[in-house]
Amino acid sequence: MHTQLDDREALFDTEPPGLASRLVGLRPYQPGTTPYEHPEEPPFVVFAGDRGRGKTAVLHALREAYRGHTPTALLDGEERQFAAPPPDRPDAAWSPVVQALTTAAEQLAGPVKGAGRIGFPRLSCGLLAVAAGGWSDRDAPRLRQEAERVLLLGGGESWLPGFTGRWAGKVGSRLVASAGGTGAVVEPVIEAALEAFTEGVSPAHRRLRGAASWYRDYPNADGSPKLALILLSRHFRAGGHGRRHAERHLVRALLADLDDAYAGVVQRSHRRGRPVLLIDNVQEPAGLGLLEPVLRDRADGIRDQAVFFAGLRGRTHPALRNAGRLDLPETARTTGWRPGPSPSSRALLVSLPAGAGHTPA
Repeated sequence: MHTQLDDREALFDTEPPGLASRLVGLRPYQPGTTPYEHPEEPPFVVFAGDRGRGKTAVLHALREAYRGHTPTALLDGEERQFAAPPPDRPDAAWSPVVQALTTAAEQLAGPVKGAGRIGFPRLSCGLLAVAAGGWSDRDAPRLRQEAERVLLLGGGESWLPGFTGRWAGKVGSRLVASAGGTGAVVEPVIEAALEAFTEGVSPAHRRLRGAASWYRDYPNADGSPKLALILLSRHFRAGGHGRRHAERHLVRALLADLDDAYAGVVQRSHRRGRPVLLIDNVQEPAGLGLLEPVLRDRADGIRDQAVFFAGLRGRTHPALRNAGRLDLPETARTTGWRPGPSPSSRALLVSLPAGAGHTPA
């Protein structure tokens, strides 16, 4: 089965279980479960090495091993989509991290055997606030289109056929109707969205109401979801530290939405294992913008159950200075990994054997 990866038994073995099985809780290519090695918090695994070590081959093999069995996404930080915004997207409403989060959510929402589609309502609310910060009311048609695209991520299996598009269009109309004058439309957009969430009685509306309320703990929001989303949009537009602060909350929103999909007895009975996020070329802005917030939040005690596997070009990176270090064969039965107090200690750098795999990374 792994003709190009025969030297990767430490990762892909099923009996006894290899590293992937023990972290994801599922055997590769199979629905069978495996006990977690790290039930409270999995390490952020980073495959390190120069070109030709097969990092890309490993990540693609992991995607094929788990896609369809558990929510799975694969991103490559060097892809063109993360280099610059599309021609019709304002710079103020775009970043490599926002693009990575949107791309990851779209893939994670893919079909999984025995379970419904995952919705990302928290992420949708945050992305809508970011999108609103890049437009003025003169951009009404594009604003409506962007609102529809973002809000589609908030849906789930409870949405009736055809309802998603109609509902998103209705919200888009409210956004446009509420935008008067010639200035920025952040507040009208957020007000219109919150009003639409409040008026609706469907499960989708209730989900988005709860998602907006999740932001009430945003710093200096004083418990107000509206003010929280306005501040998030403002921080994102400010760039620099402010943008990184906003992006950290967006990453946290994605992981909170994933956790919700596993919350409760019913959900857990339909979903086995953990969701898997794969990031190639994690040293690029799109990758670091996911890695660093996850490590910081985990060090701060903000738990999530997502399993990250990443590929790093090179042997180390400043964001990983205190990471654990093992050669891949050493992970075959156990990692012995224990995180320390620093964010970077939440990661585990795994060196791949020389010449292993046949796909350059």
